[in-house]
Amino acid sequence: MSHATSLATGALALALSALPVHATDCKAVHAELIEMGATTECDPGETSCFLGVIQGNHGLIGTTHFKADGWTSAIPTSPGSFPYSGVFEYRLQGGTIRMRETGVTVPGVVTAHHRVIDASGAFAGVTGDVFVYGTRANGVITTQVDGTLCFE
Repeated sequence: MSHATSLATGALALALSALPVHATDCKAVHAELIEMGATTECDPGETSCFLGVIQGNHGLIGTTHFKADGWTSAIPTSPGSFPYSGVFEYRLQGGTIRMRETGVTVPGVVTAHHRVIDASGAFAGVTGDVFVYGTRANGVITTQVDGTLCFE
């Protein structure tokens, strides 16, 4: 290796070592979520919401709260469908994760995407996406939650 190449390699290594390190620890998360529509115990000012219990890995143990803030009529080619969106809050033992939920229900089935919008406590700074899918019967929504959360 020539002296110039050696100097260039050394300068590059020095420059790279000066860059800030933003290490993230991404984890595959899996959980079971059971929800029910409610007219009591919702957040102040709400007349209805969905409350749930979540049990999963990487700290996904606690309760949940969801209130739709947007929806539309059924998709014409999918009778009985109900597209919606709202803030989904995971109230966990170590802190809170707030996600934007965008989903659709069809008779007996629910599927949704959650993207982190804010987090606190042990989850402060977390980013990621999860997918929720399952069934809806007799007022009970039983779903699986699968995705990735990245911790700072």
